[in-house]
Amino acid sequence: MKKYRIFWTCILPEHLIAQYRLSFAACNFSYNLMSGCAFDKVYSSMPLYVGGEMSKEAFSDKRFELIYDRWRKAGKFKQKLATFKEQFTMFQQIPKDASVWFYNLNTLNALLFVMLKLLKPSVQLNVIVLDFTPVNRGFGLNQIYLKLINWAHGRICLANSELFKKENSLVLPGVVPYSSKTRPEIKSIKKTFLLSGVLSEEISMLSMVLDVFSKLSEYELHITGIKGNELMLQQYANNHSNIHWHGQLPFNVYMELLHHITFQLSTRDINFPENQCNFPSKIIEALFHNRIIISTIHYPQIEGMKYFTVKPTKEEFHNGIRAIADLSDEELLRYANQGNVVERLFGVEVWNQAMAKSRGIKHLRIK
Repeated sequence: MKKYRIFWTCILPEHLIAQYRLSFAACNFSYNLMSGCAFDKVYSSMPLYVGGEMSKEAFSDKRFELIYDRWRKAGKFKQKLATFKEQFTMFQQIPKDASVWFYNLNTLNALLFVMLKLLKPSVQLNVIVLDFTPVNRGFGLNQIYLKLINWAHGRICLANSELFKKENSLVLPGVVPYSSKTRPEIKSIKKTFLLSGVLSEEISMLSMVLDVFSKLSEYELHITGIKGNELMLQQYANNHSNIHWHGQLPFNVYMELLHHITFQLSTRDINFPENQCNFPSKIIEALFHNRIIISTIHYPQIEGMKYFTVKPTKEEFHNGIRAIADLSDEELLRYANQGNVVERLFGVEVWNQAMAKSRGIKHLRIK
């Protein structure tokens, strides 16, 4: 008999995501997964920093139920405590024998997880592990969250890591939405590059990328995203005609930009703990939209996909970009137009099947 399947996440209607400073990557992932109609109910909670009156539109979206306690409107102290009341509200609403899927495990849902585990043991608890930063020294809350992740009945992880229990675990680096829209193929190669998403140094190596492309004036670099050094970005854009800083773009405008470039950059430093237990959503997104990937990290979870890897030091990155751009169009097109393969490997149907048999995942790897 089919279990009542519930999804816990952190989303708002698309036009409110920027207003309330939610993660675009997190919201896009959740909406992609939800597009497969795999859930009977979706609950959304807000990060601790969200407080005050919430737009009425946030409560009227039929795709999910927003749990937003009145303590969120009662000052900073009660605003932070509101998450515990919200988790208790959700606990009361989740029926016995349900199957619950958590988007990550953190302060916003850990209490709910523990209450369900102890007080409603018939509920099957599963975690989708997207962004987890290991604690290498001392003690931190993430050590507690890691224990809870491994206490779950099942896990779907975006990255291979020895930290996560292997039994009843599956590695899927991302999810692409169900869509009938066509995604433009690359017919000819343009020397155009895109760096997008979170632009902090540990996630994008922004200063290195800017410095390298300032010396590669024949190649166009487009940048869009958040958490980058905007003063530095604007200075490079002002001083180098091949570097274009777009700021934060609405999703539809971002898609137009993505479809007009050839190469998507993924420039992460593997030495940062933030990059050890996750997978860049921009890689899956760009592959799905037929772009060519250039990454500073080799990812075994997309073994079989064609993409370029370059070294993350300034000189080697510079030489690697130039060497790739100098390849013939015929050679480069072998790395393009893999959207259909990505859809087959990481589409919502693959996720639906994995979630339906979560207790029997064992050591399965999707190839």
